[in-house]
Amino acid sequence: MRVGVLTTHSQLNYGGVLQAWAGQQALRMLGHDVSVVDRWIDSRNVTLRGPFARMSLKAWGSFLIHACFGCGQWARTVRHWRTMRFVRETMRLTPYHFHEWPDVAGKDLGLDGLVIGSDQVWHCGDWGDPSVYLLEGAPQGLHAIAYAASFGIRAIPLDWVVRFREGLRRFAAISVREAEGVTLAASVGAKATHVLDPTQLVPADAWRMLAFGRTPPSPPRRRRLVCYFLSVDLKRVWPLLEAFAKRNDCDIHVLRDGAYAVRLAPRPLMKHLWFRLRTGFSSVRVRNDAGPREFLQDFAQADWIVSDSFHALMFASIFGKNVRILRPDTTARQGMFARIEEFAARYTSGPLIAPDLLSALASLAAPITYDLPALSAARASSLSWLRENLSLRD
Repeated sequence: MRVGVLTTHSQLNYGGVLQAWAGQQALRMLGHDVSVVDRWIDSRNVTLRGPFARMSLKAWGSFLIHACFGCGQWARTVRHWRTMRFVRETMRLTPYHFHEWPDVAGKDLGLDGLVIGSDQVWHCGDWGDPSVYLLEGAPQGLHAIAYAASFGIRAIPLDWVVRFREGLRRFAAISVREAEGVTLAASVGAKATHVLDPTQLVPADAWRMLAFGRTPPSPPRRRRLVCYFLSVDLKRVWPLLEAFAKRNDCDIHVLRDGAYAVRLAPRPLMKHLWFRLRTGFSSVRVRNDAGPREFLQDFAQADWIVSDSFHALMFASIFGKNVRILRPDTTARQGMFARIEEFAARYTSGPLIAPDLLSALASLAAPITYDLPALSAARASSLSWLRENLSLRD
């Protein structure tokens, strides 16, 4: 069966890219001919391509000036390049791309079925527009199911209720990655099943192969803490990280979400350069240039992981790492935290969720344990749901 995975692969976020790869691999494991549908989040694919999407003389002049002054532009560009290369080398993309469904009106999509999800494809309200992932304007007769789709909100906004009610009717079957999502789907008249995120469907050995190839890496010379931050102010927490590195005689690798380039203006530039000068010889290393493969390598070789990311928890569990997840302090991110609380309650024991970074670092002496039999059973159930519902016809 020719199956397309429609998700949020065309971006820099590590979880968004890697869950797309995992969905592709899981469907291949089930025997399907799989492509990742090349849907661009914006009309020029700047989200993935960054400076490579703007090739004007003015844009490149700005890039060179920022790169020469050490404003973070070079690291950001390297990350875009590594992510584009990862997508190109590891995913089979459709020969066409689109931003909205009317862009492919009348075209043969070359698919027998479509799997939408995971990630927060149905998020709406403070950010995000789920219309493409609700199949608004999609070709008629397209056999589609939703696998591990996420709302990422506590309640559907009133102005979206009708659109969600109509959109979810377009799916032959629906599964979500939070129990909360089952309730949200039911609120607009849809039946949904709770399943695992697709990253959990791929064995750890396959993830290690993706990260390192066939040659196992040499173990790091020193213990390593990996921090992956979505919304933590790095300059504010830097003293805590340096103190931990010194106290535990370890290295710390920090990865961050999105792009971090500094404006070419005197005050922010001087503050940035002073910060880089102070931290240039530190045991804490910021990896703004890391792509998805480098992200996996760090997680696979970590002794401890601290993050505020859901997918950090997924990969920590895949590689069996001692992890702490920071409880969010913003309303928007609090609305997305149910998925982490549910996973922690179902499959882990130990002090996994921490109120802040200081508490997280202080608690790392205590291990996290994973309920591997429960995870294995949930994995088998999730794969079974995917196998059975993808082959159904209206």
